[in-house]
Amino acid sequence: MIDILLIIISVFIFYSFFISLVNIFWKEKKINNLGNYKISVLIPARNEENNISKCVESILKSESYFSEILIYNDHSDDNTQIEIDKLLKLDKRIKQANTKTLSKGWIGKSFACYQLAKQSLGDWILFVDADTEFSGKIEDLVSLAKEKNVSMLSAWPKIKMDSMSEKIFMPLLNFVVFSLCPVPFSKKINSKNLGLAHGACILFNKKVYSELGGHKLVKNDLFEDTRLARIWRVKNKKNYCIDGKDLISVKMYSSFTSIWNGFLKNYYPSFSKEVSFFIFQIFFFLSYFLIPIYIIFRMINSFEILYLILLFFIFLPRIIISIKFKHSLLSVILHPFAILTMIILGFNSWWNFKYGKGLKWKDRIYEK
Repeated sequence: MIDILLIIISVFIFYSFFISLVNIFWKEKKINNLGNYKISVLIPARNEENNISKCVESILKSESYFSEILIYNDHSDDNTQIEIDKLLKLDKRIKQANTKTLSKGWIGKSFACYQLAKQSLGDWILFVDADTEFSGKIEDLVSLAKEKNVSMLSAWPKIKMDSMSEKIFMPLLNFVVFSLCPVPFSKKINSKNLGLAHGACILFNKKVYSELGGHKLVKNDLFEDTRLARIWRVKNKKNYCIDGKDLISVKMYSSFTSIWNGFLKNYYPSFSKEVSFFIFQIFFFLSYFLIPIYIIFRMINSFEILYLILLFFIFLPRIIISIKFKHSLLSVILHPFAILTMIILGFNSWWNFKYGKGLKWKDRIYEK
């Protein structure tokens, strides 16, 4: 039984290695502007007093082409509105959307995005999180979408990591996604399982978005970004996720507490089936925590080159992803510890969602 389990785990680790290697070549060539079109930049903002100005100002500094920046104040109870009022004076293209009462059965962000889309004027609508900053041009996204003939295009951002907690734990997001999902293959294969998006930056052809229902399709889903990408494929529409680290960056969290609370809300909801969640938890725990720790203890008692080779092979997918995204060496060394923390977080998310009071995000409680 143990031998069979080890074989399965070895296959899993080899798969992760192969996928990580494939994603090393995940890079899009910049192409020329493809025609005239109206672009609406849509920003949902709830309690974003420290971020919203930096986000909008970065778009203005990038000298991007756009028709409007539309901001939705999602019932903020901090100074977000004061910051929005200042921004409205900077450029006549900056506007504020009408805020509506959150409808029953909707997640706050999805509702805000849906309202923004309805009030926008663009042929293309770009949803941007308030904690993002642009360093590239927005029109390049539309050009890529038109060149690839997709109606939904997401840019996976550079994730800013400043604190020790961020440098240890935030790389796990890139590791998990890009050791499991072969993004370059999704260009040719329209499988729903290859649908991928990062909510910080998603572009839609507005006509297609409106025809399909847009965020109404994921109105009660906490994992709305990638879920939308998968629904797009189920409905036989094309979507793609590009490496956007040279275009956009995001400061997702700033402390261990904010990281914990942030991923707590969408860890378990990111799985479509409970059995998938448990398989994921078991394999990651065994492959990237228990077995590496066991090998390290064996090496301490009796060093053998075979143990070192096995350990290197287990860490190889993590090393490849770290090279791709320029993660710190410390995050690689502490990888098993980070994985264990992730597994505990996952079970906490599962318990809260299934048996607890629900998942809390931005002062709202979401139940199953």
